[in-house]
Amino acid sequence: MFKKLKQRGVSHIDLVISDGLASIEEAVASQYGGVSHQLCVVHLERNILKNIKKRDKADVIEDFKDVFRTSDSTDTPDRGWNRWLLFIEKHRVKYPALKKMKAERYKLYFTYLKYDYRIRSMLYTTNWIERLNRDYKRTTKMRGALPNPDATLLLLGYVAMNKKAYLRKIPKLNYEKSFQWVE
Repeated sequence: MFKKLKQRGVSHIDLVISDGLASIEEAVASQYGGVSHQLCVVHLERNILKNIKKRDKADVIEDFKDVFRTSDSTDTPDRGWNRWLLFIEKHRVKYPALKKMKAERYKLYFTYLKYDYRIRSMLYTTNWIERLNRDYKRTTKMRGALPNPDATLLLLGYVAMNKKAYLRKIPKLNYEKSFQWVE
């Protein structure tokens, strides 16, 4: 997929946000070296919670949310990683499977902390992408058949551009000043 993106003219990527697919960071790096990678925190949370006993879930969720806070403007990836290690130490006694989550790869769950705290909640999950894909699927299912690939692209572009949830502006964020857009 990344080879095809490169062939289609995508020459540079700054950030990739993905699920925790095995070896995805190597696949990205093979075509776009030096790209920042953020793994989906929501998927990590689901994977952890599916193995937690019902009586312990509230405590684990509370600790998990403290590890992956988004609104602290002074937070850093190193601090997040240290909170993660403390989380693992606290809960691995009851849930030994958590011990394997100390691997270096899990540092990729804290890439979002390198970015402005006002956009972190949009970067630490793939939910936005999944929602858009769900909208695409629903729209193409309702249409049934389309005359050609160009019509499909036009329809999907229309769906993405007219979804109000994707137009949400972040309060108190000066887009022109904060981001150096290059067109």
